[in-house]
Amino acid sequence: MLLVVVVGLLLAIAAIVQAIGGDAPDPVDLETASSSSSHETSATDSGVAPTSISLAKTPPTTITRTTSPSPQTSMYNPPVSVTSIGEGAVRISGYGDKVIAVDEWSNVRTVIYRRTGPGSELLIKLLGDDQVAVFSFGYSDRNSPIEGLRFLTEITQEVQEITVTATAGWEIDLLPDAFLWNQQMDAGNTPQAGDLMLFSSQGLTFVGSEQTPTTQGIGDLRIYNACHAPCNEGATTWVFELDPDCSNTPEVFIKEVGRNDFRRIVRPVKSVSGKDTFEVSVESYDWLQVLTPCQWSTQPTTG
Repeated sequence: MLLVVVVGLLLAIAAIVQAIGGDAPDPVDLETASSSSSHETSATDSGVAPTSISLAKTPPTTITRTTSPSPQTSMYNPPVSVTSIGEGAVRISGYGDKVIAVDEWSNVRTVIYRRTGPGSELLIKLLGDDQVAVFSFGYSDRNSPIEGLRFLTEITQEVQEITVTATAGWEIDLLPDAFLWNQQMDAGNTPQAGDLMLFSSQGLTFVGSEQTPTTQGIGDLRIYNACHAPCNEGATTWVFELDPDCSNTPEVFIKEVGRNDFRRIVRPVKSVSGKDTFEVSVESYDWLQVLTPCQWSTQPTTG
């Protein structure tokens, strides 16, 4: 009976957590894509015809089919594929520059994006009805495996179009409230004492307990620094180790309890024994956001 009560309480907290995670972004959110490439081009400006999708009436299977590109032709231009991935979540897949007209943005709160082909930039813009980007993300680093997770905000409810700049395959997952938490619960995964919640392109990961002291992933991530009881509440130091082959310098942000915005902090990357590392101290119930196309591993320590 106690287990049922605890899991029920966690479900309620998680739904709130994922909704809170979409607080208003720092202006850097809108600069991430534009500052990462001096030669960025807009898919709209390139004359790409838009593809229309309805998030409210997404079919249970892919409505279009794509094939592998032929190395013998530069005319490869497969259609956009839209797939339901359960519980109101939608996956949009494509190749190269695309403009996607969105109907019924609904309750999308989280985006996971990934490049599925090597050697390509991946820059994504969510445009409002005035064709101004209300949210932008992605990277122009063609040598890194580009993927990541971003929480959205209330302003993205006005999204009318998604523009993608790329020269290879890509996927964008649009997820509703609490989707990642429910995914873990459906799989029978529950947090252990001392675990914290890390959101990345791999989904939600519980990390910090004796069972899972470390975790790894690729790309943009966000951490909710509230441990699952019983645990020692207080500041947590997150130690990150980066792929030394990735030349990107991470951008690190913290949103403190009671604040509506993230503040950027300076965390120089150190090279120790051939490994690029950095660490950041985060207080209980604060959010930590790290933006980077690099592969990473991290371990939290408290006290």
